[in-house]
Amino acid sequence: MKRAIALCLAAAALMPAPVSAHHSFAMFDARQTLTVKASVTEFQWANPHCWIELDVSAGQGAHKGFTHIALEANALSYLRAGGWNARTLKPGDQVTVEYHPMRDGTPAGQLLTLRLANGTLLKGQ
Repeated sequence: MKRAIALCLAAAALMPAPVSAHHSFAMFDARQTLTVKASVTEFQWANPHCWIELDVSAGQGAHKGFTHIALEANALSYLRAGGWNARTLKPGDQVTVEYHPMRDGTPAGQLLTLRLANGTLLKGQ
């Protein structure tokens, strides 16, 4: 009997455990929140996360001198529930975004909020 229990325990230990398929957000510096006014250059409405690419005026400074940044937003289902759709943004739209920058200083980040030119506030997370 002890041998059967030992074999069952060994087999259970060798079975793959379920793991989270989601990536970490450790690459973003959650201690910093930057705000910039920008022009949309591309909006990727796709899973697993939407992306927004922006041109930022060089005089703002908050984005560490970069004039083009890419921001990761949440998944389609979350954004759709918050009022987003595939036509929410188009190239040339003027927006104000709040985001957590990358820890390593690359010109990207995690989108927190996006304000459209008409004043509508959308959450990115």
